[in-house]
Amino acid sequence: MFLNMMQDWTGWLLMIFSFSIVLMWKSVRSDTKLVHAIWFCIFLHHVVVFLNVYVGGVIGTEGDARSFHFFGVDAAVSSEPEKGFWTSPQVAYANSLGFIYRAFGTSIFLGDELSVLAFTLSCIVLVRLVSLLDLERFRIWIVLFFGLLPSAVIFRSVTLRESWQALFFLLFVYWAVRLRKRLGILIVLFVLMSALCMSLLHSGLQLYVVYLIVIIFYWGISGRKMVRQKPYLKFLLAGLFITCVIVLAQKNEKFLTAGQILEETNIFRENAALHPGRTTYGVMLDPSSVIGLVKTIPIMFAQYMFAPFPWQVGSVRDIYALLESMLRFMLMFFAVSSWRRSSGEVRSYHSFLLIAILSMEFMWASGTISWGTAARHHIPAYGVIVLLGVPGLILFMRKIHIGLFGRGKNNTMLPK
Repeated sequence: MFLNMMQDWTGWLLMIFSFSIVLMWKSVRSDTKLVHAIWFCIFLHHVVVFLNVYVGGVIGTEGDARSFHFFGVDAAVSSEPEKGFWTSPQVAYANSLGFIYRAFGTSIFLGDELSVLAFTLSCIVLVRLVSLLDLERFRIWIVLFFGLLPSAVIFRSVTLRESWQALFFLLFVYWAVRLRKRLGILIVLFVLMSALCMSLLHSGLQLYVVYLIVIIFYWGISGRKMVRQKPYLKFLLAGLFITCVIVLAQKNEKFLTAGQILEETNIFRENAALHPGRTTYGVMLDPSSVIGLVKTIPIMFAQYMFAPFPWQVGSVRDIYALLESMLRFMLMFFAVSSWRRSSGEVRSYHSFLLIAILSMEFMWASGTISWGTAARHHIPAYGVIVLLGVPGLILFMRKIHIGLFGRGKNNTMLPK
């Protein structure tokens, strides 16, 4: 094992770098407690990497994670990269891993550490988002909820795409909020670059970013003073953006009508249901009529978001999955509650973030039929769910604590 550790020197350097990168931002390093919270989350991710590589495979790290590593190894030793970088997300990710492996060695430890690096950068982006939304007093809690979810710790510590999907989704949202606050060409370019990087990581995200970009630019520009004073400009801008996106999407064969999307989704779910597993909830769509869609889409989405329900629990793993779904339900409840209580510009930010979350989760829900797979697909949007839901959850916990024990000098369970 010691010899293998010596051969993985690039991975160990990347591990050290992941801790030091947190200190590169003054707004982060100026808060010692925040730095320690991020470091603790990073440390746990490194523990998973160490156990996975040197001790034995961690539960959930087999399958796709190993496959992507070997695809990356093949790309590294190949004389020329596999074609289809811009059209196949699997090829794009494998070639990216292969590029790193070719330069620094074909080490699974390095591949796992790259995912931890993406998580570390996600923490920085999340902290910056917290500042943009004036939620600094909750930022330590937000980081801890984001960084300590057990399933996410595992899936973000191996050579899966979820860690990078979460990073680019957070960047996508971050630059969208910046665009709302201050319109600029450079910010527009960063929005588009984040969208491009995210679209290279999954075929479903390619469709998702096309439609969300329309919402982002309409929302970002509609907040300008000139546009608010002339409401007809909103409709003009909306029509212009929708037309441009549809034309570009059609040229790249990425545009699908609602009927085509539903048809493709139904076919995919039916094919997946032919090989059911223990965690399959198997809710099928009924695209034959509007009433059929109204009946089946909410059930499909609810199963994806909150399964397993208590009556579906059949093992110890299911108990953990149930606890995680309960946490997700609470975070979504407080996210919606915060949105309802907000007003003005704050409500506008919350509305956009909720749309981003729900549309992302609905996209994953359409192609997921088991809560085992759903645990991975929840990771990209989880950071924004935490951002919106944790403040309300913490305030609720404070009220319960004060109600039970009263307000006193020794009541330090929750921060003030």
